[in-house]
Amino acid sequence: MRSGCFLGVVFSLLLPCTLVAESAATRPDSRKWEVTIRDPYLRDIGEDTVWAAAKSVGITRLECVLDENLACPYLLEKGAAPYRIDTEENRKILARKLESEGMSIGCFAMVVRLATPVDEQRAAEWIVRAAKAAPGVGCRHIMLPVAIVDEKGEKVSDERFVTVGRRFVRALDRIAAETGVQLMLENLGHYWNRPEILLPVLRESEPDRVGLLHDVCNMYWFGHPLDKLYSLTQEVAPFVRCVHVKSVKYPTDRRNQQRSPGWEYIKYAEPVPTGDIDFGRILAIYARAGYVGDLCIEDDSLGKFDAAGKKKAIADDVAFLQELIARLPK
Repeated sequence: MRSGCFLGVVFSLLLPCTLVAESAATRPDSRKWEVTIRDPYLRDIGEDTVWAAAKSVGITRLECVLDENLACPYLLEKGAAPYRIDTEENRKILARKLESEGMSIGCFAMVVRLATPVDEQRAAEWIVRAAKAAPGVGCRHIMLPVAIVDEKGEKVSDERFVTVGRRFVRALDRIAAETGVQLMLENLGHYWNRPEILLPVLRESEPDRVGLLHDVCNMYWFGHPLDKLYSLTQEVAPFVRCVHVKSVKYPTDRRNQQRSPGWEYIKYAEPVPTGDIDFGRILAIYARAGYVGDLCIEDDSLGKFDAAGKKKAIADDVAFLQELIARLPK
């Protein structure tokens, strides 16, 4: 499908929009530091509901996975179906529940895989539906882990990756402009953790429309030396509109070497307070670039612990990040 036809299909789905596309820097839900967590990471910590699990570790704000049916598969209460945002009534049900629990959703996460122009069309249609629905539950941030592959699911050339990425971001830019929802790419995998690929794609939009969900540990996963993470963070900081937080503790002799992507990652995954990454320094870089917003825990060390250990690790992550926030200049 030609890109013009593709965009026509996408934007014909947009309702006439009376929303003013606010700057992400002035939206009420993005102007304070808050520690959040991805909802899948609250499983298996000994609580019957996602709400109880979050509050048991000191969290009242979530990043929620959103599927193609606009259901939230990890937003669960024991014995009940997942919450959904696909209809006005379902959005009202979830909004009432969030209010009664004293909780909020800071971001929806939608995993996108692009292999063909048809995939791009379908993904854009899904994002349009989500962007129109999310404000109904008080959320104006959607993050997109995007995989770009060939028709067989194999890796593509850097040139093709950037071409497809730029085209897709141009479509996202229009969606963000029409709905007032902040869209974000996440740096992950073998392509997005390389500035020579990430930055040209991001520059197809304004950061307050299509920005970056930055995960500095993903850059460490890719193999960048520890000392390089801070200059890389400075380079991307102007684009940052949300943040994931996790860490790793590599052997001393491997920290500042270039490693192969994913090298021994799960083996050395570590809770945030005791990992290699200096998050005080990382947060200061974000703050100097003007970022104030969510710090979302994605602690991949949790698989090393039982239920009680998982709960303690998350609670320690929360306390550690709150302490770092308190030290930032006011």
